[in-house]
Amino acid sequence: MAKDDGSVLIPVIAVMAVGLTVGALLSLSVVRGMTISGSTRVGLQSQAAADAGVAAARAGLYAGNCTLQATSATYTSTGSIYYSATVQRMQDGAWQAGCPANLTPQIKVLSTGRAVNSAGQPYGTPTTVEAIYNFVWPVPYKPSGVGMYLYGNAIVAANSALDLSENGGLVIKNGSFTCSKNNAVLNGNVVVAGNLVLGSSNGSGSSCTITGSAWVSGAVTLLKRSSISGNLTAGSVSPNPPGSLVGGTYTQGGALPAAAPWADVAYGASTPSDWAGSTGTTINLVTLPTSSGGCSLPTSPLGIAGQTTMINALACTGGIQTSGNNVMLAGDVVIFANSFSWGNSQTFASSSAAEHRLWFVTPDNLADAQPTCSSSEGPFTTANGFTILAPIDAMLYTPCAITTGNNFTWKGQIYAGSGDLENNPSFQSIQIGMPGFDFGTGTTTSNGVTTPQPGTLVSNRNINVAH
Repeated sequence: MAKDDGSVLIPVIAVMAVGLTVGALLSLSVVRGMTISGSTRVGLQSQAAADAGVAAARAGLYAGNCTLQATSATYTSTGSIYYSATVQRMQDGAWQAGCPANLTPQIKVLSTGRAVNSAGQPYGTPTTVEAIYNFVWPVPYKPSGVGMYLYGNAIVAANSALDLSENGGLVIKNGSFTCSKNNAVLNGNVVVAGNLVLGSSNGSGSSCTITGSAWVSGAVTLLKRSSISGNLTAGSVSPNPPGSLVGGTYTQGGALPAAAPWADVAYGASTPSDWAGSTGTTINLVTLPTSSGGCSLPTSPLGIAGQTTMINALACTGGIQTSGNNVMLAGDVVIFANSFSWGNSQTFASSSAAEHRLWFVTPDNLADAQPTCSSSEGPFTTANGFTILAPIDAMLYTPCAITTGNNFTWKGQIYAGSGDLENNPSFQSIQIGMPGFDFGTGTTTSNGVTTPQPGTLVSNRNINVAH
């Protein structure tokens, strides 16, 4: 029996060896599982943090605070997660560090996220996400349109000096044009979808001269001391042939140059945010209180340097009315009103040597491609001596008429339902236009975007993954 005692221990030892091996394998498996679980946790947390950084940068770009970060163009976490997201812009075909600028077409966000331990400290391998977005800008403000656009009939009186040589001249969209008083000169081209009368049959002193060419759909009547320096295209002309009254060639029945349709500008289609987005300036909105009569302009000087001031006087039933004074502008100003009535010697000037723009707008609230002067609206009228002084450039938009007194002086554009300019008017064409509209085509230009912002996602990928 004693000889068999050792043989009994062999199986026991073998069983113990197997048990130890299995236990070691189990321990290794547990340790390895704990390691994998920790790596997975680091990866998930760092991925979530990196994605959060992309979202934060995108939200900041919508809010327009990219340059306002502690480090410009870098968004960093402040809570229980950790990320750092930097913004790059596509410029001249290459990625550059920095916030969107100069109509950047695309932006890239590089966001690095890390896991955070119980003490709030980042640890482990980071994850970096790259997200590329198209970047959308408001349609920039661009001057447009001819110097003087009158939809209906127009009359100019004695000693008219209208410099229409720039920006397409004078357009009468759907009416006739009469220039029958002494010493009137229109420097530039004229397009009239109606009849044209130059000069007068009364008195030897009457004269009206067009120094450019004229296109007229109807009849042209050339009276005493009238002339057209360039070519004439018309349905008919009297006298026929016009002889020396036309310096160039007379063509009967030729086509007129295409004239843009009327652009309907409603206040709702030209809001403060539209002007802010397209002009790139801050809008200072001033709303005049409701009044059953006319309202005066706020105290001069109007406007704020570096900003566009929008004065909403549409709650004034009688529009803007003044007895005539000198209004100084400290910045660009746009005035919306149902009508405008200016007293004698009304002037607009700059409060400094700086150039400013001034818009007078009576809205056209019916979108039908023709001027609609509603019953609550009225004309733009001036007494004698109304003057836009350099360096102010002004634009008038009204679906109603413009009717002026003597010695009317304007530099800029006039876009009106009809016009009657009395003695001694002086006009110099400067193209101004209006944000959100192309007066050269009669169409809107807004893309619905009022502030620069990220657009569609182009790509999103991990370029470094925690493990």
